[in-house]
Amino acid sequence: MNRAFMYGESVFTTMRMKENQVKDWDLHFDRLKRGVEFLFGPFSQGDNFAQDLRERLENRWQLENGNKILRLTIYRDQEERGLIRRSHMSVEDLKVHLHSTHWDDGRQKDRALSLRTCAAPLRPHFWPSYLKAGNYLSTILSQKLFLQPEDDDLLFLSHEDTVLESSVANIFIVRNDKLYTAPLGPQVLDGVMRKKTLGHYQDFFKDCDEDASSLEQLYKADAVFATNSVRGVMMIGRVDGRDLVILPEVSEKLIHLHEYLIK
Repeated sequence: MNRAFMYGESVFTTMRMKENQVKDWDLHFDRLKRGVEFLFGPFSQGDNFAQDLRERLENRWQLENGNKILRLTIYRDQEERGLIRRSHMSVEDLKVHLHSTHWDDGRQKDRALSLRTCAAPLRPHFWPSYLKAGNYLSTILSQKLFLQPEDDDLLFLSHEDTVLESSVANIFIVRNDKLYTAPLGPQVLDGVMRKKTLGHYQDFFKDCDEDASSLEQLYKADAVFATNSVRGVMMIGRVDGRDLVILPEVSEKLIHLHEYLIK
């Protein structure tokens, strides 16, 4: 219940620790660094702020071990919050909060997820795609208003009813051995697993396109899946109560993609 996390006064990332190793730390840190610099910079350390920040963050999980989910939240001290701020601050003035929970591989669900569509919470046009901030009030209200008892998550749509992302994952559509995913922007996060998928798509599919997809295109897909840093690949089986196709040959590819993403 960290206040800075709940009310968006922070930058955070959620990572998976497997057998004492934090997975994809370089990718998580790169996104954190850019978010911290955008939200709290410039820093008195100049370009050296990144190394100081990395050392502070890595020191926070030195006592953690095993298989866990780690959430790192970076925020300003309570006295430093608000509209009045200094022109420069030190990385040492930032606060770092670590929240860890045990991860049980048995919790990974084999069943496909059910999503419910709704309009995406609006963000300003200057919101960078790498800024992963807190403030889940709009998502919680959307869940309360739109989710049905059989649903697992929301599927956010643009004002043109194109597919954006879920509340916790990037969305991919497979058609004719080609991947489609929404382009990055204020409403689409530069997810770590999204980046890994796009970086190695050619090992699993013949082509990839970062372009808008309509709901009708989603319903005609050979498979739809989501990715995030904790669960890897999650198959989507229903949208708005309508069953989706999951071709067996695509399902086999996605099993291999999942193994690659979480290894």
